[in-house]
Amino acid sequence: MKLLSFRPPRARVDHFGVLLSNGHALDISEAKSGRGLPDSLLECIRGGADSLARVRDALAQAEHRLAAGNAEHVVSLDAVTARPPLIPGKIMAIGKNYSDHAAEVGSAAYSRPAGFIKHVDTLIANGDTIRKPSWTDKLDYETELAVVMADECADVLAEEAYEHIFGYTIMNDVSARDVQFAERKEGNIMIGKNFPTAAPLGPWVVTKDEISDPHNLRLTTHVNSELRQNANTGTQIFHIPAQIAWYSHAGLYPGDIISTGTPAGVAAGYKGEGSWYLKNGDEIASEIEKIGVLRNSVSTRKRRS
Repeated sequence: MKLLSFRPPRARVDHFGVLLSNGHALDISEAKSGRGLPDSLLECIRGGADSLARVRDALAQAEHRLAAGNAEHVVSLDAVTARPPLIPGKIMAIGKNYSDHAAEVGSAAYSRPAGFIKHVDTLIANGDTIRKPSWTDKLDYETELAVVMADECADVLAEEAYEHIFGYTIMNDVSARDVQFAERKEGNIMIGKNFPTAAPLGPWVVTKDEISDPHNLRLTTHVNSELRQNANTGTQIFHIPAQIAWYSHAGLYPGDIISTGTPAGVAAGYKGEGSWYLKNGDEIASEIEKIGVLRNSVSTRKRRS
């Protein structure tokens, strides 16, 4: 299933939905009355197998009603505002997890999974605008496969890691490279990875049963329709079980996200004429096979408070 969040017109809170075969969504928040359905994706994850089974049953019933011409609680994605699929407790992001990316930025790969924490208040949705800060001249994109955790766990064995996964989504690890590289020389990366709108996420979370092998997915990034990144997730240095095993030492909880790194093709590694760094008006399409496309534009205008 593809599970998502959105804000209907005039609604004050986000609604939880599941994608239908016709490209619309079943509004679970509206359909849940008396059926024990979760009110959000995070609630669904926390509810475990039983909660997910209820959503799956609601989806099957909605598809059956649609076939009979009944579109009750069905919404067009064009008529609602996309929201991040969920707001996790934390985002653990691995760095330099593709050898070609490490090479293009002139840096050795790590000897173990290592990276940084991405703050959850940097999250934006599919279709939202990335606001380029005035203090950076080197705004960069990084399309990444993101893992959504299913349960509370710690000190997980690598061979048991997949048991703790709920599903997968896409994250664009937007980075201010000039600030990031300066911070790395002086200590931990902070502001270079954590500023408003620096983490587009979505467009939905795909449950793990739909992706039998997360290390055999094509990953691409287009900027203004120009192909920049083109790789397969199988070329990661540290695969997902190793990442979960390491990051679980910090304790992982339902809905927590591990973003698994980006391959070559980022602006920081470009050696040709001109620059690939993001500028006002750029359109980014981050795509991962079997998940979908995460689309965001770039603007230098400040976000309204």
